[in-house]
Amino acid sequence: MYDPDTGDAWKPIPGPPRRPADIARHFVDAAAAPVAFLFAESRWGPEWGALVALLVALVVAALRRHRGESLFVVTVSTSIVAFHSVSAIAFSEGRAFYFPELVVNAAGLVVCVGSLLIGRPITETVCRRVRVEPASTAGDPAARRRHLRLTAAWTVLWATHLVPLGYLYAIDSVVGLTLISALFAKPTMLATVALTVVVVRRAVRHRPTVPGAPLNQDVVTAASLDRSAPHRKDP
Repeated sequence: MYDPDTGDAWKPIPGPPRRPADIARHFVDAAAAPVAFLFAESRWGPEWGALVALLVALVVAALRRHRGESLFVVTVSTSIVAFHSVSAIAFSEGRAFYFPELVVNAAGLVVCVGSLLIGRPITETVCRRVRVEPASTAGDPAARRRHLRLTAAWTVLWATHLVPLGYLYAIDSVVGLTLISALFAKPTMLATVALTVVVVRRAVRHRPTVPGAPLNQDVVTAASLDRSAPHRKDP
């Protein structure tokens, strides 16, 4: 699937990992730093736990780059762990490693609810920015309804993360926070990202062609060749 950009080039729409091995690797990569933090924090305290988690995140980042993953994605993932580690060191307590996660989920919930209230679903804006949603769907009522549903799904996701994380943070359960983050929050986040991309791509693939919209150059070339091919006449 291709998305006509505002320029002359056609750019491929990114998609979620498809092979089970790729999905499993994403889960392992996401869980590696929190699990390392849990073990190190229980033995040497939050400061050492934060440093070990950051070291593990750097090793995971190097492996992901070796596998050919985007430098931007790897950098963002490592920066998130660094933010968690700084939080744990700043507050000098284990549960503070997950304070940024609480902030992110609370901010995501507020943004999604706010965008629904004003009738401008945030998933539509984000998908267009990252070129999952083509610009040609702007103003399409079907696209707006689709993103209202997707933004509602993200709202539910943020709420289901925030409630257990907030409770476990309040009772100072580092083990519970690690488990809920690694086994529930991050997997459901990845699943919702994948669902969003798949829903949008499928809808765009089956969307009727809008008059005046740029055409797929491969289709145009194939049609031209078909028209120019000589036709054999039956005797």
